[in-house]
Amino acid sequence: MATRTAPPRTPRRRSRAPHVPPPDRRIRWLLIAAGVFLVIVLGRAVQMQVVDGGFYESRASGQHRDEVVIPAQRGAILDRDGYRLALTEEASTIGATPSLIKDKARVVAAVAEASGESPDTILERLNATGVLHVDLARQVPEARAKRVAALDLDGVDFAPEQRRVYPSAIAAPLIGVTDVGGTGLAGLELQYDEVLRGEDGLEVRTDDPAGNAIRVARVQEMQPGRTISTGIDRQVQTEAEAIAAQTRTSFRARAVTAIVLEPRTGEILAMASAPAPKGGDFRSGTADQLRLRGITDVYEPGSTFKAVTVGAGLATGRIKPTTRVEVGNSWQLYDGTLRDTHPEPGVKTATEALRISSNIGIAKLAYEHLSSSGNPDSVLSQWIDRFGFGAPTGIDLPGEVPGIVPEYGQWSGTSPLNIPIGHGIAATPIQIAQLYATIANDGVQITPHVVTRIDGQGPVEATRTRIMPARAARTLAQMLEGVVSDNGTGSAAAIPGYSVAGKTGTTKKIDRDGTYSDSRYLSWFVGFAPVANPRVLTLIMVDEPKGGQYYGGEVAGPAFAKLTARALTSLGAPMDRPAEAGTE
Repeated sequence: MATRTAPPRTPRRRSRAPHVPPPDRRIRWLLIAAGVFLVIVLGRAVQMQVVDGGFYESRASGQHRDEVVIPAQRGAILDRDGYRLALTEEASTIGATPSLIKDKARVVAAVAEASGESPDTILERLNATGVLHVDLARQVPEARAKRVAALDLDGVDFAPEQRRVYPSAIAAPLIGVTDVGGTGLAGLELQYDEVLRGEDGLEVRTDDPAGNAIRVARVQEMQPGRTISTGIDRQVQTEAEAIAAQTRTSFRARAVTAIVLEPRTGEILAMASAPAPKGGDFRSGTADQLRLRGITDVYEPGSTFKAVTVGAGLATGRIKPTTRVEVGNSWQLYDGTLRDTHPEPGVKTATEALRISSNIGIAKLAYEHLSSSGNPDSVLSQWIDRFGFGAPTGIDLPGEVPGIVPEYGQWSGTSPLNIPIGHGIAATPIQIAQLYATIANDGVQITPHVVTRIDGQGPVEATRTRIMPARAARTLAQMLEGVVSDNGTGSAAAIPGYSVAGKTGTTKKIDRDGTYSDSRYLSWFVGFAPVANPRVLTLIMVDEPKGGQYYGGEVAGPAFAKLTARALTSLGAPMDRPAEAGTE
């Protein structure tokens, strides 16, 4: 067998990679620097867009967007007939850029005439140092502002706003006032500020570089304020203000307060005081002229308070109209002595004691019949609280005070001589008016109130509380009718054609030394008509009448008669007596 020999192998050559020289060291550093720079740029972008994105967005937005507040129009205040006692109208703020003004004298004259402010005041504002822009006058009526705008004065500009106006020029302290921003400061404007002011709207406006609006977004809708209706009768209010002023002048009195309300509803028809702001302009009034004396000032009610004493006795059955009491020239209890102004000694019935306003008679009735467990007048103390004295009535006006009534435990041994006849306590006129309104309303007490409806909805419900039995209240009304008879202390309060029930009050004021004055008095009359179906209750209080007359019947009685007659006519109340009869 032949042997084959393999051919010899040809040796293989290994291929070798071509030689690449190493990169230059400078290029390497350039690449590293570029990478670091890229990282920094990316990091800064992340910070601006993610971390600080909101900040830069707001800055960019501020350059193109404006937030515009749309002021809510304040609601109107209406009288009982729908006449607007307060309303809001369009106005303007007149401003100026001092550096652009060419004729300063002309600007000052025009703005002063339009705003009613003095030229010196306008010039002072215009010459203020360190300001680029200044408001020369605010709340200028729109028609007047347009007249200034028509002059095309260099450097003068106008901004729209609203102003509160009071077209009736009556009841200024009662209605109140707002500040230039439209917030209530006093009276109904303050009491019902949240109701009247509404809610401002808000728009976000986006402008192009030229200042033209390219997008307007309504963020919040404007909600106008609600309108409130009141029980105020313009004719009665006007008469109340006039009579208060006339009475103050006639008797050279320190002040006069008048309140008229409807006892069946508790609605205030009028509330007036003298002195009052000139022209009915709240902004021009002094603190003394702007006080709502009917709710903020307290006085000793004197004999008007005797209705509480007699009413407590009738309600509890402890006193009847025929209950007899011995009345002498004086009555001494411990170290105190009580006297009557016009003594009529003898035995009197409760009706007679009330008619002639006998201090001794009423005080003795309380002492002898309104005691419990041997404590004189303890029943009276309970009824003073029950009638609401020592607490606010709750009238819907700001600033009401509660009056002053000593706790029964603080009464002294001689308190039965003064408290039953309205001394040693203090009450507001509205508290006395509420007392007699309760009697007129068959013993049901109604919280007095000014506002009757809100946005036409209602009526506003006033709190009603039965204080005394209806029969007792009617009996007391009949007894009070005798006060206005020919032989009563209130004969001057009679109204031809109407029966009248009421009470006089004459009180000595307390001097600084704590003793009763011999020259300073309070003169009251409060009552209602017609007696069987009361439509009007009126209170008149004269503070410090001069000239020798100070008895409530002769000072306040005539004013009561005149004002009540006007209110009865305004309400269309029918007469319940022949007009020629006049009095009993």
